[in-house]
Amino acid sequence: MKIRRTIEVIPTFILIIMYCYSLYLRVSGGAWNNSFVISITGLSVYIPIISFFEAMVNSSRNLKYKKQNRLFYLYMIVLWVLSLIIAILSMEQG
Repeated sequence: MKIRRTIEVIPTFILIIMYCYSLYLRVSGGAWNNSFVISITGLSVYIPIISFFEAMVNSSRNLKYKKQNRLFYLYMIVLWVLSLIIAILSMEQG
């Protein structure tokens, strides 16, 4: 289970690093739009999909109240909400 969770969480770290890199490019005057869009879209799409698959696996095992599951879903939901807020705010700034 730890290996599967690690494999599920690693892409979120990669997308967060890509997002931070796009902000660095924006500050330094580089072409930041592509990496920004890829990172925010990736976070907004990847997290619900992987959370759905993880919930399907856990529902068959009946592991509803384990602390690891709660921490995993909390991490994914918080990260998903933050990515959606960032996406909405970035659209307002143009």
